[in-house]
Amino acid sequence: MFYGFATVVGINLSKKIDFWIKLMKIGALTGCHQMHGRSFSVYGYQFPVCARCTGLGLGQFFGFIFSFVLLKYNIFIFIPPAILSLMILGIDGLGQFYKKWESTNLRRLITGSLCGFFVILFFNKIIYELLKIIVKYNNI
Repeated sequence: MFYGFATVVGINLSKKIDFWIKLMKIGALTGCHQMHGRSFSVYGYQFPVCARCTGLGLGQFFGFIFSFVLLKYNIFIFIPPAILSLMILGIDGLGQFYKKWESTNLRRLITGSLCGFFVILFFNKIIYELLKIIVKYNNI
């Protein structure tokens, strides 16, 4: 009986590890360094991307969703917030790289989220304007 239970648990554990390995490979394809100390962990499994890349992904996701709300009301975020958020992200990353300070995972998550959010809003504005131009010239 115990041997059968251990076999079932072993199979489930093996599937979880295989799934985690696949996620880590996908995370590596994004260009993330995947350093353990700079990544979140859940139930002993490291996220497939670091805290900063997790923030960038979350910010981009919510920025993409939010951009439709802004488009509906004809409100756009222009370049200043995108540049400011890129500068904040860069300052934090470079300060850490040159060992001026050690950034925390929470700070990495916040700066990444802000940057991802505002940059996606800016790019969606550019795409929207380009599509307007394309539609305008196709109707002529």
